[in-house]
Amino acid sequence: MMIQPNILLIVADQLRKTAVGAYGNRDVETPVIDKLSREGVTFSNSVSASPVCAPYRTSLQSGLYPHQHGVRSNADLFTPSFKGVAEYFSEAGYETCFVGKSHFGLDEIEEKDGWVRPEHRLGWKHWYGTGGDHHWDTPIYDERGMLDTKYYGRYGAEVRSEIAMDFIERHQSKPWLLQLNYSEPHIATMPALYGMPATREYIRELNQSLELGLTEEMLNVANPLAFCGTFPQSLLTQLLPQRYLDRYDETELTLDPNVPERFRKLTSIFLKECYAMITCLDEQIGRVMDCLERTGESRNTIVIFTSDHGDMLSDNFLREKSLPYQNAYRTPFIAWGPEAGVPSGKGTDALINSVDVMPTLLELAGIKPSTNLPGVSQAAWITSGEGVCQQDVLLGVGNWRALFDGTYFYAVEKRDSTVKAIRLIHAQNDPYETENLLDDAFEGVYVELQKRMHERLFVRLAEVQDREFADMDR
Repeated sequence: MMIQPNILLIVADQLRKTAVGAYGNRDVETPVIDKLSREGVTFSNSVSASPVCAPYRTSLQSGLYPHQHGVRSNADLFTPSFKGVAEYFSEAGYETCFVGKSHFGLDEIEEKDGWVRPEHRLGWKHWYGTGGDHHWDTPIYDERGMLDTKYYGRYGAEVRSEIAMDFIERHQSKPWLLQLNYSEPHIATMPALYGMPATREYIRELNQSLELGLTEEMLNVANPLAFCGTFPQSLLTQLLPQRYLDRYDETELTLDPNVPERFRKLTSIFLKECYAMITCLDEQIGRVMDCLERTGESRNTIVIFTSDHGDMLSDNFLREKSLPYQNAYRTPFIAWGPEAGVPSGKGTDALINSVDVMPTLLELAGIKPSTNLPGVSQAAWITSGEGVCQQDVLLGVGNWRALFDGTYFYAVEKRDSTVKAIRLIHAQNDPYETENLLDDAFEGVYVELQKRMHERLFVRLAEVQDREFADMDR
């Protein structure tokens, strides 16, 4: 009889693939994640099917694309109508625990900050989730909805790690599934701070004195929530414990060549903040890994480390995510478990999409889904280092859809009742996306490639019944 492994799924927030040492970054300090990579299986072609928080997180729970589970954006209402991954594991005899940011969509949070309704917890038995981003003063509620204030004054990543370690220490008699969601390196959303006139005036002064390059249009963004990603938060408030920021000197960080000259100084400060939070994340993962070793649970635990999506960090003059660019949709994905059958030091260029994660987890635990899921299990790569590569993966959010085959990325955009091709990128040869092969400079050169990828994209859209695009005039 198969021994059911424990599964620890660690999900970072807004961590792009190229911001991890294991994927070639020489500036950021991620010794724990790098060790997981050296001792496990590292996927080089992991993508987010929908590179924005709520759609991805709901896909992770359901194994469905956004148009199938209904959460197409962060602003969509969350009305669960699917069997979630935790329900499958519970039926198979697992203890299940959810820690950290849930953000499955709107309407999961009632009047209390971070309170997620029990009916929206998707079958997780032990729930320590919060609806949004909380870097400090994490609001943790018990099953009755009572706020536990003992975590106030603490940095959120430390709190999440300690809750996860407590769960591991108390549940060693049966297999468990633990999803541990960190908020790093996502910026802290502080619209109240950014909406204050005094803050805006102070930002203007700093922008001028530090020569950060923000334009009047950027400084005059009315929506304070949208403005949160425009100005470095460490210049305004205590973003995270100072010891992590002190590890980095922004003048020594390497910027991507496609960062506009005007914003290179500003971007270097953003990178310092981002890398500081990533190093904090890495350290907290290390604490949880030490707990696995100390309790002996590492002998039968498979650890999966990934992220919901990436971050542009001023590349191509862009910020944030949800965009058809590599730094927004490409994510780290590492599997570890030397004593649980995961081979050591393996790398694969096999494609893995966020809708593939749920069927992969189910197969690792020997669980068969009761319905057909659109994703493809990649468990074989994790347990043997070998498997069958998918031909391509489908992704998109909002008004764009795309196809990625590991070499080329092709995207279309919805415009009224038709779709228009907007991007064709050689992802391997052009990692900074300086050449769009649809531009006039390449007229006639890639016609057959575009035609082939266009046809394949709409075959895939029809397969998953994405009628919003599949039925349009193309």
